[in-house]
Amino acid sequence: MKIRRLPDPASLAVLHEPSNQWISLRAALAAHPKLKSLTHLQSNLLALLAAGEQSRAKIVDVVDQAAGEGIGIATDPPPAIPYYPSSLRCFLGWEEHWINAAHGLVQRNLPISRPVIRTYERLTRKVFPLLRPGAAFYDHPVYYTGNHLTVIGDGEPMPWPSYTGELDFELEFGMIIAHPVRDATPEKAAAAIGGFVVFNDFSARDVQWDEQRRGVFGPVVKTKTFGSSIGSVVVTADEVLPKIDQLTASVRVNGELWSSTGTHGLRYHPGEVVAYASQSENLHSGELITSGTLPSGCGLELDRWIRPGDEVTLAIDGIGSVTNTVAEPG
Repeated sequence: MKIRRLPDPASLAVLHEPSNQWISLRAALAAHPKLKSLTHLQSNLLALLAAGEQSRAKIVDVVDQAAGEGIGIATDPPPAIPYYPSSLRCFLGWEEHWINAAHGLVQRNLPISRPVIRTYERLTRKVFPLLRPGAAFYDHPVYYTGNHLTVIGDGEPMPWPSYTGELDFELEFGMIIAHPVRDATPEKAAAAIGGFVVFNDFSARDVQWDEQRRGVFGPVVKTKTFGSSIGSVVVTADEVLPKIDQLTASVRVNGELWSSTGTHGLRYHPGEVVAYASQSENLHSGELITSGTLPSGCGLELDRWIRPGDEVTLAIDGIGSVTNTVAEPG
C-alpha cells in the first residue's frame, strides 16, 4: 500500500494502483458508514501502518470501490510531509559508500596523501586501512542519533547553513516504526517496521572534515543536524522488505541524471538494524530509522557539488522520491 497526506481537508490518500489514482481515505470511508470503526485511520498514518491485515484489506476494498465510483479522487496532490518523526537514528548501511566517501574527503582536503594511498592500493589490491569503516561496522549495525526536529518535507526548500561552503545530499531510505519493541529478535524487529520512505540526509562536508579530525563527538554534529528531508509517499513494509536488497535508485540535479545506483550490498537486514537499536531500549511508534547512504548516492562520492538554486531529486524504485530546492546561504 502506498500512502500520502492530502493538505485540505486533512486526510490520508491511498494509491489505487490499477488506475494510478490517489483516493482520499476520508472520502472513501464516508461513503461506507458501516466501516465507521476504521475512521480513526483516515488521517493517522501511524495507526494505518500499525493496522492489522484484516483492517488493511478492508481499506484496499474501500479504495477500490471509491476509485470505481469516482469518489475522493485527488488529482495531482501537492507534495507534503507524511508525518513528523519522533526521533531519528541514522545507520551506516553500505561499506562501499563509506570507502568512496572517505576517498573523496581525503582527495578534497589532504591531496598530498593521495600518491601514498594509490600506491598502497595498487600494490596490495586492498583498500587503504584508514579509509575503511571502523571495526564495529563489521560486528554489528552502527548509527548516530540525528535531529528529528529539522526534518522537512518533499517540495520544501532546504536552507543552506551559514557555516558551510560544501553542502551535499545523501540518498537513503527511512523505516518508520509502527509497533513498540524492546530487545527484539531480528524477526520481531522487522515486523515492527510499518513503512518505508525516501530520505535525504543533507551534510556539510567541510564541517565533517573538521569534526572528524578535531571534534570530540565525531563528524555527525553540525555536519548533519541542520536538516534532512523525507518524501511524500510512504510504502507499507510488506511491499518493500521482501526485495530490500534489489531496489534501483537514482540521483537527479536540475533534471540531469547524476547517479544510478541501488540497494544491493546492504550489510545488515532492516530487522537486524531495528533489533540492534532496541537492545535494552524502547523503540516507539513514529521513530524513524534510516539506512545510510546508498553507494554513489552523494556528491562527495561523485565529486559533483550542488549549489544554491539547484533542485535535487532522490528516488528509490518501489518506494518513491524526495525533491528539494537548495536555498541561498543564510
